Amino acid sequence: MNAYWQDDLATTSVNAICSFANVSKPSLYREFGSEDGLTVAVLERYASQVFMRIGDLLMSDASFANKLDELIKIASEDPQMETGCLFIKMRAERSRFGVQTQAKLADIETQALKLYVRFFKSSHERGEWSANIPAKLAATYLLEQFGLAVTQRAKGRNKDSIRELLTLSLSPLKIV
Repeated sequence: MNAYWQDDLATTSVNAICSFANVSKPSLYREFGSEDGLTVAVLERYASQVFMRIGDLLMSDASFANKLDELIKIASEDPQMETGCLFIKMRAERSRFGVQTQAKLADIETQALKLYVRFFKSSHERGEWSANIPAKLAATYLLEQFGLAVTQRAKGRNKDSIRELLTLSLSPLKIV
């Protein structure tokens, strides 16, 4: 997973993965069936680590504003996001992956949007968000802004600049 996450996906070959993991190609194919099976397994592991953490944050008892601030902090300061978000990187290059990986990307995106929709709806029920924007639209906007921020971070943009831009881009969501 780390090889896919930290390196450029276009240059991470099966040979490089085998070398990194110190396994043979036949062993890798026995375990995962194909390169497509490997990328699905990588995405599943990534989602269980990264999205679980974000889900825990969004469903916590913290205030709506604090949750958005924490998302901004994750995008701009978290060492795990230094090289970007594996899901966002793979989604941007969706067509280069196999059918199973494309389906897994679509599934993860659907799950992320559902999580963000729940976040907005529960914040509205708690009186912390006005819901003057449909929850699904706000969820899509948040997912895309977060993705843009971590993509810029992976390209070497300054953390302070990312924090300022993401704070600005999410400010319409903070209006109660």
